[in-house]
Amino acid sequence: MRVVLINPAFNRYGGLEGHGGKQIPISLCYLAAYARREHPDIEFKIIDSDVRGITHAQTMAEAKAFSPNLIGITANTCVFDSVIDLIGFLREGVPGVPIIIGGSHPTALPARAMDESGADFIALREAELSFSNLLGQLKSGDGDYAKINGIGYRGGDGELRFTPPQELIADLDDIPFPARDLVDNGIYAAAPTKRVSAEPNTMIVGGRGCPYMCGFCSVQTIFTRKIRYRKPKLVIDEMEECISRYGISSFAFTDEIFTSHKKRVKELCAEIVKRKIDVSWNCFARAHNLDRETLEAMRDAGCRKISFGIESGNLEVLGNIDKTLDLEEAERVVRLTKKVGIPTHASYILGYLGENETSMKDTIRFAKKLNTEIAAFFIASPLPGTRFYREALEQGHLDEKAPWINYSPLSNHPSVYAAPGLSMETIRKWHRHAIRSYYLRPRYILSRLFGIRHWYDVKNILGGIKFFFNIKS
Repeated sequence: MRVVLINPAFNRYGGLEGHGGKQIPISLCYLAAYARREHPDIEFKIIDSDVRGITHAQTMAEAKAFSPNLIGITANTCVFDSVIDLIGFLREGVPGVPIIIGGSHPTALPARAMDESGADFIALREAELSFSNLLGQLKSGDGDYAKINGIGYRGGDGELRFTPPQELIADLDDIPFPARDLVDNGIYAAAPTKRVSAEPNTMIVGGRGCPYMCGFCSVQTIFTRKIRYRKPKLVIDEMEECISRYGISSFAFTDEIFTSHKKRVKELCAEIVKRKIDVSWNCFARAHNLDRETLEAMRDAGCRKISFGIESGNLEVLGNIDKTLDLEEAERVVRLTKKVGIPTHASYILGYLGENETSMKDTIRFAKKLNTEIAAFFIASPLPGTRFYREALEQGHLDEKAPWINYSPLSNHPSVYAAPGLSMETIRKWHRHAIRSYYLRPRYILSRLFGIRHWYDVKNILGGIKFFFNIKS
């Protein structure tokens, strides 16, 4: 049996190049690693159409040449139009081969996703167990898919059927290291805003889940509020495998809040120092309750950038988001991080529920006050599966006829949501103003020029300039 897993093309079909860098499809690598341990007789192939920049026709031809018995496609909301088109190519080129889709978008809107795409199966939420069990059923020819939790499928009568949810994997250490041998690791790099090394980059998982309930975030569509951690030793074992086997020493932690468990962070950092491995990495953190000891441990273990989700500089909007963030505390944490010597990155959202022009000005003003090395401004996008989506839909402020690509929070496509009292054009105007007024400050420009320490700093700046001019006024 042969299985093809596809990361569908996005940038080629309307995405804004440079937005997310060139990231390894880590979810597909995990699926393949877990499934081939359970089914060593199955051969897997990963086609990363997005990062390789290949067309749907080329993807189809490559899949066809592999003679697959099953095709799997991962999908978020913004790429789903591309997924629909790709499946059309696959139906023509490899007819009769069943197709399964998974990811945050199919999980949020399972029936609609299957109807729009014509997929045969859907994997819901965290998919390693469900996918592996489905492979077992397909091998056996049993055909009783109702036995498999966490999937959707088409019955003999053509009706969609969905099984009970699959329990999350209790022990993440039971999942093998991602199957990086199935991709070309040399092609992956972080976005210019998050690059911390000139070396090839890969994503690495320290844990899954997030305890917070931010209204815009789709993480809980897949995971839950409970964080499941991997043992620090195994995380560092994986780093060492990446160094020795793939020549990778630059890492991007995928954890929503890497610093949520400070004792564990220190254990992980101590393990890196103990083994004397030369790595550089970045992570996400909450601008709350971080101390010098923890930050210094991270710096000494190779942390070269921390991304903070600030979201807004207006307390009322933060309340609407359900972001329990103290702005004075956020300012203290960012200032301390800079003093320790770790470059900072912050993200902001413009146009959320309850937003107005005054509150957007507050956010831009606060971003300049924090003065992080990078400030990423996004247009509020109500992704399916989030509270923001439900509220926007209920209040009639969502363009339900918009193509899925318009849900991208950073693009040149029209927005799908306009906050009450704000037009989409007004939100877009302030978004462009935020970017330009932040990055064209003489103070900021001089600090970046005098802050150049490595040649990849120059590459980051040039990449940022290119992306800057790709965003239309």
